[in-house]
Amino acid sequence: MHHIIYLSQATVPFDKAQLEHLLVQARQFNAAHELTGILLYGNDQFFQVLEGDQATVHSLYARICEDPRHRNVTTYADKPIVARAFPDWQMAYHSLPPQQFLEFASYVSPDELRLEHPSLSIADTQLLQLLRTFVLPESA
Repeated sequence: MHHIIYLSQATVPFDKAQLEHLLVQARQFNAAHELTGILLYGNDQFFQVLEGDQATVHSLYARICEDPRHRNVTTYADKPIVARAFPDWQMAYHSLPPQQFLEFASYVSPDELRLEHPSLSIADTQLLQLLRTFVLPESA
């Protein structure tokens, strides 16, 4: 099992419809390739943890790095893990009201997301908490 954690900037802001389309695509791809993780979007930035087979994770990450919707892709972790920290694919977007998240299974508000997980190291948990601050509005 392997994970990559990265942060990138969107080349153009994503609206609700674009994020919903991205979520559908991600769920289909991830289910077909046994990938899990979490994707957060806010302040025109993407924060993602990808988990799965090392070759599969690296292949998807290479595609993300080449995707014209991303720029300034920064890798924060690329390493083996003992177990998956996020067994369900989730996507969060801070500008939607919380009740709208209920319309989409696997949506979690970034300000309510709990990143503590027994399979994550202390360093990874702290890194995820730090990176989450990049996608939350300053008032959160």
